[in-house]
Amino acid sequence: MKLTQWKRLAAAAAAVFLLSLAAFLPDIGDPATLTFDETWYVPTARDWLAGAAMGHQEHPPLGKLLIALGMWLAGDNPTGWRAMSAAFGAATVTAVFFWGFGLTGKIGRALWAAALTFFAGAVFVQARIATLDIFLMAFCALALAFFTFSIKATSRSRSIAFALAMGVSLGLAGACKWSGFFLLFGLASVYLLIGLLRTWGVRFSDPKPSDFFSEAAWPGMSPSVAVAAFIAVPLAAYFVAYLPQIVRAGDLYEFVASHERMRDIMSGSSPSHPYASRWFTWLWMGRPVWYSFALRGPNWGPDAPASAIVALVNPVVLVLGEAAVVLALTRWLRFRDRDGLIVTVAFFSQFLPWALDPKGLEFFYYYFPATLAFGPALALGIFQGEDRRRRVVAAAVLIGAAAAFAFFLPVYAGGIGVTPASLAARLWFKSWI
Repeated sequence: MKLTQWKRLAAAAAAVFLLSLAAFLPDIGDPATLTFDETWYVPTARDWLAGAAMGHQEHPPLGKLLIALGMWLAGDNPTGWRAMSAAFGAATVTAVFFWGFGLTGKIGRALWAAALTFFAGAVFVQARIATLDIFLMAFCALALAFFTFSIKATSRSRSIAFALAMGVSLGLAGACKWSGFFLLFGLASVYLLIGLLRTWGVRFSDPKPSDFFSEAAWPGMSPSVAVAAFIAVPLAAYFVAYLPQIVRAGDLYEFVASHERMRDIMSGSSPSHPYASRWFTWLWMGRPVWYSFALRGPNWGPDAPASAIVALVNPVVLVLGEAAVVLALTRWLRFRDRDGLIVTVAFFSQFLPWALDPKGLEFFYYYFPATLAFGPALALGIFQGEDRRRRVVAAAVLIGAAAAFAFFLPVYAGGIGVTPASLAARLWFKSWI
């Protein structure tokens, strides 16, 4: 890629980040009280800043440390609680932009995929609440971008560099939540599959450069590099995230003890929760999660709208995105398409493992990392070929997604407020209440 294109790519990425951040910050302090799982993570960050040991041992420390960093920078207030979430929300959209560019090779199409990711709503909601999931999403999206650049690189040195950067991102994703390692296993399985097919010497009568196991693909991924990218580097990044906790404890064994505590928590039974939902119901958004609902006066009505935040995915993006993932799966299975494989693994490796969750307690927002595949999947499906009619379809999809996002914005951003009538118009099914 020429220097001028790198400059254009960097300028576009900077614009995506800044515009996303500017969209996430307004009224981020509403509600002014802790909401949903903020009641776990903000006190944990507050105690950490006060010199206490790391609390809330159910998850690794990185996300909690990042929340604490935001509070250290912006203060122990609603804006400080959520500042790093907003920054990493913008980083998530930007990482999807890079991923989209890696898949399509076009800055315009990558911008389209990033815009659709923004309008999907999942990143918007998570970027405005002090929980761990947006950090996980950012590192997963970044890992997917690096993975795509690595497998498509023509230079061995660049392919290796991108693969190692992917490993760092995967390790940091796991350091936010263990579910970040779902993607690591999915991407590692791609390497194993390609290696197996090459070992067998599989050949087809119509070989294509886009074959996912083509000898020309992934020039830097030798067995030794794979061990580094999928094992050594992720584990090193994961361990580094624990260093502040280890130093404060004054004992290297804290790393082991922390995992023993997490193991005990994860293997225990969980109480029921009103917003819990089975993993397969996420496909049709059977039970969204209410993050917040607060009245602003004694009488809820047109003159006193309530603040509401519901973790909904934009239905337009949800339906079209899932269809696009199925199309990508079909392209991979029928045509051995590399891009189709990347999107397929990105989605299913972050979705299907929840069927085996030992705790048996899942929530719809666990689906959000998988939904990051929707924008790139739709970009692949719609922009396949140079037909001008596809541009019309792309414009229609983007306009429809933007309109639906604007419609649901009152239940994405608590500061806007909803009346009984406006809330009822946005809660389409009884299970959404």
